Amino acid sequence: MKTFLKKSKRLFRGQSIVEFTLLLPLLLMLLSSLIEFGFMLNEYLDLIDTTRETARYLADQDPFGNDVERRDGFYTSGSNEMAKTLERAGWIHLDSSVDDLVVSIFSVTGNTSAARYPEQWSPDNRPDCGGAPNGGPMGWRLYCNKTSKFTEQDVLDRFKTGTSQTPPDNGIVLVEIYYAYHMRLGLPWLTGIIGDTIDLHAYSFAPNPFAEPN
Repeated sequence: MKTFLKKSKRLFRGQSIVEFTLLLPLLLMLLSSLIEFGFMLNEYLDLIDTTRETARYLADQDPFGNDVERRDGFYTSGSNEMAKTLERAGWIHLDSSVDDLVVSIFSVTGNTSAARYPEQWSPDNRPDCGGAPNGGPMGWRLYCNKTSKFTEQDVLDRFKTGTSQTPPDNGIVLVEIYYAYHMRLGLPWLTGIIGDTIDLHAYSFAPNPFAEPN
């Protein structure tokens, strides 16, 4: 009887080792995948912080000026603030060939309408995008790779009060960042399914009193 129990214990130990050996690759795949998505989530949170910081900065700036240079300075200063914030984050660098910063200004009149700025310009008189138009429903685009995901109606719906009383007019600045996250670990079981990059989109709204309807 004792001999049988000893043999049974040895069999169970051997079975456990075999099961662990079979499950170990799967466990390592799950663990490494969690690490990869942890890297991505960390960068996404940095992008959200960057849009917030940029939107807060632009909340105190006048997007309208008496001359083109002053108006352009509003958007240029926003891109500079974004670059400073990303530099503090330390590891996110926008690729001018695929990533983008998009800035839009909205003048919201109560619950009825929302006007968008800057107005669209053609490549003939504003060659910012190397032959492509900029502004308008696309938003002001730093690298002209992406366009805004928000329409005037989207913004109006977000800021409707839902009351019968007429809400106050609002001026709003919207900052969006598009970023192609490249897999840091290059795990074949992830890149084979979802590819080497994941497109991230972060955005933030902030009030801008200069954009309030007159």
